[in-house]
Amino acid sequence: MTFSPRFTFTGKMVNALGTIEGARAVIDILPLPPDHALFLRQAARQRATKNSTAIEGNTLDSKEVGQAVVSIGRSRTDMQQEARNYWRALEWIEDQTDAKKLINEDFIQRLHCIIYVRGHGRRGTRSEYRAGECPVVDTSGRIDYGPPEPKDVPVLMKELVEWLNSSLAKDLPGPVRSGLLAHRFVSIHPFGDGNGRTARALATSELWRSGYDMRGFLSLEENYMADLHAYYDSLQMGLPVNFYEGRHDPDHSVWLDFFLGTMASAADALRKRAVELYGPDRRPAPPWERLKRIQQQVLTRLLTRAFSDTSAVVEFTPPDVVEWFGVSANTAREWLDRWRREGFVRPSKENAQRVRRYKLGDEWRTIIQRAISTRRKTS
Repeated sequence: MTFSPRFTFTGKMVNALGTIEGARAVIDILPLPPDHALFLRQAARQRATKNSTAIEGNTLDSKEVGQAVVSIGRSRTDMQQEARNYWRALEWIEDQTDAKKLINEDFIQRLHCIIYVRGHGRRGTRSEYRAGECPVVDTSGRIDYGPPEPKDVPVLMKELVEWLNSSLAKDLPGPVRSGLLAHRFVSIHPFGDGNGRTARALATSELWRSGYDMRGFLSLEENYMADLHAYYDSLQMGLPVNFYEGRHDPDHSVWLDFFLGTMASAADALRKRAVELYGPDRRPAPPWERLKRIQQQVLTRLLTRAFSDTSAVVEFTPPDVVEWFGVSANTAREWLDRWRREGFVRPSKENAQRVRRYKLGDEWRTIIQRAISTRRKTS
């Protein structure tokens, strides 16, 4: 048995793909001031985290998500941990995209492990596929979906990634491939929990890998959250509850209509927003993207901290770096020493014998301050 997804291109899908391509063409080349670009990236990351976890019942609002992401050394609730995990997963996806990593079974198991980690202590690096049944039930306890048996999961996952990296899949538009990947993954339901969040993160992974990252400004999750009934109905596609009674080989057209339509709406709204922020009298944005990905993520974290606590000083410590990126204290110090030589950071107290806190270099601190000002003007 191999995975060979069935669907028919509809007029709605073709129109959606045209809208997506038009938006991408504008967003990818439109020069924006660096403060606006940073603000759009941070806002998209925060919305994606808030809404993907909210779909699974997380009730944190946007500000609480921001506080959970940047909190250090504090006891955390499960909902706060979920938000931190999803944010870290999106950062990890950025790193893997930069490194041009293929989405294979190891990639998926590592991604799930980041999304689903709980509590403190030593963390693993890969999640194992489920060993038991895991029916999806509604609030009344009624079974909404019966996934495949555990013994079939490894074969189904192997077939999925083989298809994803095949010439047949590569001939499809990136958004179509992304939608099919997400739907098949959530149908297989390979893990005991966290499958929905992982499916949405996988869709993002494939979009970014296919060149549809749109500079990190795009977030689909909020559009799902805006109409959860349509989201769930499209996932179900009117099929029987049992995987083996039609879901093993469905026509994915209904889901793709929804997925591509959702992406088109989000991309077009982003295009309009980018055009509003752009002015022909503005100088093209300086290439702050020249920073290494980890440094860009530091900027986003600090911006999130400033938005979550307006009284907070936009500085950070070596333990912050350890907590944010899951690295050792020695690695954090090595990074900070290198960033200091590069001019990315400076000690908060220039003449201190031991550096305990850092602030950004002048160029990047100015960008952060302008982004904060942009947020206040648009709030």
